[in-house]
Amino acid sequence: MGLYRLIYVSKAHEDVSYPDLVSIMEASERNNRSAGVTGLLCYGDDWFLQTLEGHRQAVSQTYNRIVGDRRHFNAELLSFQEIPCRQFVEWSMKAVQFGLRDDERQLILRYSSRDVFSPASMTAEQCFELMLSLAGMARVRVSTSQSS
Repeated sequence: MGLYRLIYVSKAHEDVSYPDLVSIMEASERNNRSAGVTGLLCYGDDWFLQTLEGHRQAVSQTYNRIVGDRRHFNAELLSFQEIPCRQFVEWSMKAVQFGLRDDERQLILRYSSRDVFSPASMTAEQCFELMLSLAGMARVRVSTSQSS
């Protein structure tokens, strides 16, 4: 069976809060692990950016379920393609919430015209490269905290 990667962006409703993100992550980890789906969810400045990886049918079904979630709207599919391997293999779903950290804002600016997280104005490739960089930062933070 082939592997596929899907990338989408959506606008969060104004009332989305941290407990909503926790709820999304708990459901995602539970559902995605059993479906064999891995990925990364980014949230900031009222935007969601997510990538899903796995078998084509599992990724499609997961995306269809996500689109029906009322915490966001205007989901836009940026990319759906066959891939040789997963890039987010260690996470059934990992969430990154953008704050005001300088390193995060610099990273956004690297792939975007401004340091405000606005994935709808980025290409699918820019979004994917941003997510790879964020995953790298998250891995470093985890390994640094574990060695302390």
